[in-house]
Amino acid sequence: MARRIRPLAALLALPLLLGAGFAYGEWRGWPWLAEPLQQELSRRLGRELRLGPGAQPQALQLQLWGGLRLRAGRLQIDAPAGAGERPTLEAEDVELRLHYRDLWDWRGRGSLRLALLRAASLQADLWRQADGEASWQLRVQAAGAPPLLQLQRLELPQGRILLRDRLLGLNAHIEFSSGAAGLQARARGDYRGRPLTAELSSPVLLPWIMADGSGPALPLRLVLRAGPVALDFDGRLQSLLGLQGLQGRYRLSGPSLAAIGDPLGLTLPSTAAFRAHGSLGHQGTHWQAEVEQALLGRSRLQGSFVYATEGPRPKLSGRLGGASLWFADLGPAIGVPAEAAPRPAGGRLIPDRRFDLPSLRGMDADVAVALQRVELGPAFAEPVAPASARLQLQDGVLSLSGLDARSARGRIFGRISLDGRAPQALWRAELGWAGLRLEQWLEQRRGPGQPPYLSGRLDGRLQLSGRGRSSAELLASAEGRALAFMPEGRLSHLAVEAAGLDLAQGLGVWLRGDDGLPLQCAVADLEISRGLVRPRTLLVDTRDSVLWAEGQVSLAREQLDLRLQVAPKDFSPLTLRTPIRVEGSFEAPRLALEPRPLLRKLAPAALLAALNPLAGLLPLMDSGAAGTAQQQSCRRLLARAGRL
Repeated sequence: MARRIRPLAALLALPLLLGAGFAYGEWRGWPWLAEPLQQELSRRLGRELRLGPGAQPQALQLQLWGGLRLRAGRLQIDAPAGAGERPTLEAEDVELRLHYRDLWDWRGRGSLRLALLRAASLQADLWRQADGEASWQLRVQAAGAPPLLQLQRLELPQGRILLRDRLLGLNAHIEFSSGAAGLQARARGDYRGRPLTAELSSPVLLPWIMADGSGPALPLRLVLRAGPVALDFDGRLQSLLGLQGLQGRYRLSGPSLAAIGDPLGLTLPSTAAFRAHGSLGHQGTHWQAEVEQALLGRSRLQGSFVYATEGPRPKLSGRLGGASLWFADLGPAIGVPAEAAPRPAGGRLIPDRRFDLPSLRGMDADVAVALQRVELGPAFAEPVAPASARLQLQDGVLSLSGLDARSARGRIFGRISLDGRAPQALWRAELGWAGLRLEQWLEQRRGPGQPPYLSGRLDGRLQLSGRGRSSAELLASAEGRALAFMPEGRLSHLAVEAAGLDLAQGLGVWLRGDDGLPLQCAVADLEISRGLVRPRTLLVDTRDSVLWAEGQVSLAREQLDLRLQVAPKDFSPLTLRTPIRVEGSFEAPRLALEPRPLLRKLAPAALLAALNPLAGLLPLMDSGAAGTAQQQSCRRLLARAGRL
């Protein structure tokens, strides 16, 4: 009997012993499992993980009843080998909970699902090198592999993150808290050398941190300041990973469009200060922005754009429109200040600011442009309205094609391109204009009742090319030809007489009032070579006089060297006709009379006046028989130009 009882007692005692052992382990927290657990987690993470006492004298504790619950005073994940002594992550007073079925699913390459992750505080040191190596890369994962952790509940009353990303040029200190009130985060630092501040808030955190982009969109508000650029965003987000499902309203402002494009990797021009608002969305590899209104200096623009990041280079496409565009607001793109500023004496008028050619190779673009009005500047009385074109950037070549602009009852058309693939840009322009009414197009302010200095229809075309790294270099190397002609028109009679120094007839015109002399021919045929502009023909033929110019203009040195001559067709009793020199710089041109022809009239007049005052007028009389050869040349060129 005793022999039968002993095995039975042993059999009954075994569960009791196991139960007692389990109860003892639950009471003690299974400290003997700490080392195997750390080793297994370290192996899974590919990084040394440590569990132990922290600020509070609390060692590792495990509870296995009803699921796995782990408590530790401190959790630490070391930095990659050879990356320094600062840990990648440190958390105090940590609690983890998970179900056994989740632990079973963690075998192989599955994700570890946690029912709860709670920590009193968390500090993370996150960095990424220029080659892409990052401290948050805990293990090598195949493309499309599931995330290392999946969370059902997260509680982090306070946390700090030190972020250093050389790939983005970002350095930031981030402080955050997450709990029943949602997520609150603040960041300070610098982004590509610009001071950075940001505030982010959301009533929830965990869903869009762990979501894969297929869940519901959740509220998100972001206030970002990067140097002088300010962004306010209020919308919704599905997943933090890749900002999937981002949708919302934005307000954006800054000193220039380039200040936005540079940190985002977009090729945008330097402009006047701007403010814009609209809607923004992101899904997959596409960003979509609706610009409901953009105030760019005095310009008023709007548009719709898609920015795609797939392929060898990102691409911007869409349309740009708006009520008005002022050319002066685009001046900073070529080195002209958006606002008028005092120019130092002796300075150059043609901008010599270097182009940012590498930025032209950073992305592609295809944007349809349709503007209601384009303001060209103070020299033009009437704007271009409307204007359309196609703006493209492909493989480092920027082009504006299909240009069609209407103004002053005429049109301007053609294309312009800038090839930025070489160290020096290649610029080409092929432009034409037809039917422009100069009395409407040019600003010609005169007194009441006075006719415009020049009126009539202007036609012409321009073919020009150049190489360089700035506008000044492009024009200094310019090669091409410009042709402008007026099939009809009028020129101020007083201006003609003043140019010819015809004192008698000029006085008569001034007394009876100026009128417009009909133009029988007006042609400007200019040859441009190595930045020198030389008139092949620059001539105006009226019923009263023939005016023509000779010489050259240097775009490289910004110097004028022209000789203007006037040949009368009618008799004048008192004239000092002599060629007029136009010299000096673009900034400070000078007008001067050629002294020799003038002396040939004044010296004899003075000698004859000493004998008889009336005889002194004889050298100053002009029969008006010159200019025949110039008239014939002008008419032949005008006839040929009209057929082209």
